Amino acid sequence: MNVLYEQLVNELIWYLLPFFRVAAFIVAAPIFSTSMVPMKIRLIIAVSISIAIFPSLTPTSQLDPVSLDMFLMILQQILIGVSLGFVMQFIFAAVVNGGQLIGMQMGLGFAQMMDPQTGVNVPVVSQFYNIIAVLLFLSINGHLVLLQIVAESFDLIPVDGSGLSMSGIESLVFFSSWMFSGALIMVLPAVVSLLMINMVMGVITRATPQMNIFAIGFSITITAGFVVIMVTLSTALPQLALLFNEGFMFMRELLNS
Repeated sequence: MNVLYEQLVNELIWYLLPFFRVAAFIVAAPIFSTSMVPMKIRLIIAVSISIAIFPSLTPTSQLDPVSLDMFLMILQQILIGVSLGFVMQFIFAAVVNGGQLIGMQMGLGFAQMMDPQTGVNVPVVSQFYNIIAVLLFLSINGHLVLLQIVAESFDLIPVDGSGLSMSGIESLVFFSSWMFSGALIMVLPAVVSLLMINMVMGVITRATPQMNIFAIGFSITITAGFVVIMVTLSTALPQLALLFNEGFMFMRELLNS
């Protein structure tokens, strides 16, 4: 009876360790972590994925559930899951930053609304680009790719493995720069176009000081901003798809590091 009890406890521990990694990923990853997804649904998703992954795991040793090693392994699984989820969060942060750049250029930086993805107020232009990004992400089955990468992580980084290396954590920190460089890549045509319009407005102000440029300039920049967004959206979408692909590739590189 004692042997059966110890075996049952060990199997429960080996089920809980993958659950911690999957649950941490669900909490950190985009789409799944949004406030529009209830906590019960996230828990069901995490438990379902853990049950599906558990048969492929091979327990290698007995673990003491109240030992320091068990605590460190739990922290290790949480770190792996959060790191994988944050990779795509950096890409969506780049979308928000890109929309904020355009909103500031066209004079809509003050108009803000709550982003359901992050729960904070963002400019309406950022919210528009964020909705486009979510729809594109779902249309290319990005959420399924995320779940596939999480399942592959148990083969590349076993539960009883050494976890993420220091070089992998360092590369994750450097990858966070995509929040700014990716935003500039995505909205560069729109930002340059709006900058040219603002330069023209400045030249008109210098040429005709009698004209109250502030009375008409605000409406002109907003109207021109919407036109520029409509024209450059066809170029922003391929760049956004490349950013998603870059994120997926980095997640696999992070697991192989």
